Amino acid sequence: MDLRKLTRHIAEQRHQNVILTLEKGQVVTRTHQDVYTDVVRACEQLKQWGIQQGMRVGILACNCYQWIIYDLALLELRAQSVAFTDDFAGMSADELLNKYSLSLLLIQASDHVHKESRSRAVALIDAENSGIQAIERPRGQIDWEFNNTGIVFSSGSSGRLKGLTLSRRGIEASVDAFTNTAEPRSDDRLLLFLPISNFQQRLMYYSALWYGFDLIVTDPPRLFRVLKDLHPTILIAPPMLYEAFENRFYSLPAWKQRAAKVLGKIAAALPSESLRHKVARSLFKDAYEALGGKMRFMVTGMAPIKRATLELFQLMQLPLFETYGMTEFGGIALNIPGANKVGSVGRPLPGVRVELAPDGEVIAVREHRIASGYCECAAGEEEQTFIGPDRVATGDVGRFDDDGYLYLVGRKREMIITAGGTKIHPEIPEAEIDASPDVARSVVFADPEAPGLVAIVLPRNPGDESAKARIQQFADEVRSRRPSMAVGRIIFTDLPFSRENGFLRPNLKLDRKKIGEYFLGHTADRGMATLRSA
Repeated sequence: MDLRKLTRHIAEQRHQNVILTLEKGQVVTRTHQDVYTDVVRACEQLKQWGIQQGMRVGILACNCYQWIIYDLALLELRAQSVAFTDDFAGMSADELLNKYSLSLLLIQASDHVHKESRSRAVALIDAENSGIQAIERPRGQIDWEFNNTGIVFSSGSSGRLKGLTLSRRGIEASVDAFTNTAEPRSDDRLLLFLPISNFQQRLMYYSALWYGFDLIVTDPPRLFRVLKDLHPTILIAPPMLYEAFENRFYSLPAWKQRAAKVLGKIAAALPSESLRHKVARSLFKDAYEALGGKMRFMVTGMAPIKRATLELFQLMQLPLFETYGMTEFGGIALNIPGANKVGSVGRPLPGVRVELAPDGEVIAVREHRIASGYCECAAGEEEQTFIGPDRVATGDVGRFDDDGYLYLVGRKREMIITAGGTKIHPEIPEAEIDASPDVARSVVFADPEAPGLVAIVLPRNPGDESAKARIQQFADEVRSRRPSMAVGRIIFTDLPFSRENGFLRPNLKLDRKKIGEYFLGHTADRGMATLRSA
């Protein structure tokens, strides 16, 4: 694909596809021809406000059709977009305009905080405007090839927000690699509900508009209604969504769980694929209906998913596949139907080469990566990540099997060194404990009070004392099998791991430092220091 020709491509191809949104409680359908018309209109509006090639335009808005339209219009005008996540909600419009040298800031009419700005450079993307005037700022040399399309932000594994400069060629390479591997059909419907300000979502709608398939755009509060009513066929979501289905399954009476597992295994052994799916659809009717009944390809990434969750979806004959990538690089590996190994993140995508450093760190290599570099980060972080013109150090430790599937072992910087000198990736004992059907989530640390490990465990049913006893017994059995992974004690909690309480970062990965500080107290500082020193 060529991002510079995306608007023209939409007009010329005349795909019979649509974008579906939920607005004021009603489903709104817009054709690709409508998209083209609206992008042209947005281009004219932006030009009237004074936007020219090379200017920076910020977008601070929730998921909506207009977000997509103005993003496409900025691409068409060769202006740079700066996509603000909700981490920036506390900054004033003037602060955003000045700190990021914006010529214009686009917001929604419902954003009463930023709408109060007196600046003429703040415009509404979903309402009428008057008196808007872009700020003329020094632009330097014109980027005629439009190699730099703008800036996005990512919290990465460090938890610190980083700004990344986007590479057009890297974006195009990542879209093509995913699309050519996943092979969406013209009758597919891709559901996006994660914030469009997270760049992975934009990659997906670029693909839908270039290659021609339907797109459903919503936000998390309306996710389950959209799933049931609009019947998507492709879903990209973090592990916590799929784990919610697993939690629902394990809330059933024990006899129902056992019967479903036995019958599910019998169904999986049937010789006919259509018969297998028919029986599974009947056995797990509630899950199929909650997902809209037409799902044919589901992807999870952004954070590690429990093996038990993947195995449950396999049992239900629901097509869930794990992927791996990072904002700095783009997609790295993907499991697909017919080429899938549970526990792996798949084989490298076309055009991607994965090398393992002597310490096992995954090095991703491609001619063009999504980010050309950081524009805002901690000292030394750029040199540690972008280690060559085509090479990115991911910070993940991995391994390959004989069939070329990549497995992630853990984060390089989060390795635990116990008092006995043993090096352990916490994800390994966590996966062992999470295999217990009574465990919703576990987080493992070096125990500041003893030589071994301590696990913070959230049971599926925190009020069930017998479940806690079973979890302890399960952990003891793991210890007998793998003494090096021994968890000496367990701290049970009824607090969920969420963004709201700070236990999950904005990218939905565990914030181990905050979890350790909360549950282990000030003594956790020593444990975390040991953990970070590896």
